[in-house]
Amino acid sequence: MSDRAGVAIAVAVIGAAATIGAALIAVGAFGNIHVGSDSSDQPATVVVTANGNGNGNVNGNGTDSGKQDSKGPTADQMASFIRSYYAQLPSGTESAWTQLSSSYQSQSGGYSGYTKFWSTVTTVQVGSITNTDYRTSTATLTYTYTTGKTQAEKRWLRVEYVNSKLQITASGT
Repeated sequence: MSDRAGVAIAVAVIGAAATIGAALIAVGAFGNIHVGSDSSDQPATVVVTANGNGNGNVNGNGTDSGKQDSKGPTADQMASFIRSYYAQLPSGTESAWTQLSSSYQSQSGGYSGYTKFWSTVTTVQVGSITNTDYRTSTATLTYTYTTGKTQAEKRWLRVEYVNSKLQITASGT
């Protein structure tokens, strides 16, 4: 092996070690490192959790939102919140709407799109709720529509503290 190849390998190894060291420092500073994408229909995946509580102030795309509180809800708090949210629907769209973050309200088609959907539903039943990660749960929902049709779905819901109150910040099937 030439001296140049040996130097190149050494530089690559040192670079990898520096990257790992920076990641460990970031974990110490922020508590968690997350992987996610802006347009994904899936919840972000927790890659590294330094302190084990998963309550970092980092959102799904790896940037600090500035609006989320640093302490996330417990699994029981998320399940209770999800049940109380759906208990208001379909008749209580006005109060349920306030439990969606402003960014998720926009993604939901605005209030008119939200009420249009819920006007087609006569009942929604919440079945099992399982915790997916520190801010995401999956709920089994059964909708009965005004047409008489019944449909079940599994929907993940991201529940976070926004301005010190729990809100749904994203969801999908």
